[in-house]
Amino acid sequence: MKIEMTNKETNVVVLKVEVPQEQVEQAIAKAYVNTRKDYSLPGFRKGKVPRNILEKRFGIEIFYEEAANILVQDTYPKVIEEQKLDPVDHPDITVDQLDSEQPFVYTATVTVRPELKLGKYKGLKIAKEEKSVSDEDVEAEITALQNSKARLIALDADGVAAQNDQVIIDFIGRLDGVEFEGGTGTNYPLALGSGSFVPGFEEQLIGAKQGETVLVKLTMPQEYHSEELAGKDVEFEVSIKEIKRKALPALDDDFAKEVGDYETLAALKDFIKERLEDRARQEADDKLRNDVLEAVREQAEVDIPEVMIENETDAMLRQMENRFAQQGLKFEDFLSYSGKTLDDIKAEMRLGAEKNVKTELLLDTVSKVENISVEEAELAKEIAQLAEAYGQEEKAVRSALEKNGQLEAIEQVVRHRKTLDFLTDINIKQ
Repeated sequence: MKIEMTNKETNVVVLKVEVPQEQVEQAIAKAYVNTRKDYSLPGFRKGKVPRNILEKRFGIEIFYEEAANILVQDTYPKVIEEQKLDPVDHPDITVDQLDSEQPFVYTATVTVRPELKLGKYKGLKIAKEEKSVSDEDVEAEITALQNSKARLIALDADGVAAQNDQVIIDFIGRLDGVEFEGGTGTNYPLALGSGSFVPGFEEQLIGAKQGETVLVKLTMPQEYHSEELAGKDVEFEVSIKEIKRKALPALDDDFAKEVGDYETLAALKDFIKERLEDRARQEADDKLRNDVLEAVREQAEVDIPEVMIENETDAMLRQMENRFAQQGLKFEDFLSYSGKTLDDIKAEMRLGAEKNVKTELLLDTVSKVENISVEEAELAKEIAQLAEAYGQEEKAVRSALEKNGQLEAIEQVVRHRKTLDFLTDINIKQ
């Protein structure tokens, strides 16, 4: 097999491959076996027509397309390995010569992984931001916990709705006196001050009494998802059916015992403070790692192929769709509600996708330069954590990863983490 490689442009190489004629004959023989099920002639059962009969009737060329596919599939991986290339996308294949009595010649245009040029990546002296936990922070957590344990108590008939109350309402929305689609509701629980409805709606219910009907007048937002209503003046006829108010539990030792295994309120506060301090330390560590990564990434230079950015954007889009699906939502409904197109979403994701690709290239380059690798014990630990998270046996998880070709991706995750640890340690300001 002969291979001629030339550079077409940055990160794109052109491979001209010549495959010996004897391999062409072998591929044609395989092509006959693969495609004979598609042929039938009088006197033969379908799929049982001998090769020489088919060639006589249709010409040997009927096997060429399948033979070309076989030859490319058999030789392209070997060519890539021999030339030590790292493709980032499927090749663009052009058949230059295919004849049963001649060598097979094809051209593969391949986009390859770009080389990242490291700038300064050591001794950047990035300061770690320390955050202390105040008594006010602890009290805020206690207040939030107290609110989570609050009970809703229905007010008497003469009760008046106030901020943070929950009102049970029926409502009818009208535009120019005509009810509009999606503007009605029955027995709807609305927390005043939650911002659940369009701006200006909830504020007009404050001060209303149970049994009262309030006429809410407002202008719909210009960016409202319904073009029919966007920027229009509308009215809502709102019936206040019930008003409920939070009854907060007393902050005492009994409260501490109710929310957890704490003998006193002081013990609960001590636990909350420790938890907040742990969170603050973790946030400071995470910010330091991000700051280091950002600084090193800015120093690096790389010309990223467009296809890598497109592939990363598609991956991010799939993740978004999966998140919506997990919440029981359809991505198409989100597009309709937001008034955005798929191209709009991709355009918004592009900068993040480019950043993600550069980060991956950076961490791969540093790990290679610094000989950072993953030991089998480290990989096994990562798989064990995955198994625990999914409630499965480690052996089954490893087997599934190997079967799906994802073991290398897990190894990369661990290697990247070790590389970022290395960068953080050598760049933190002492």
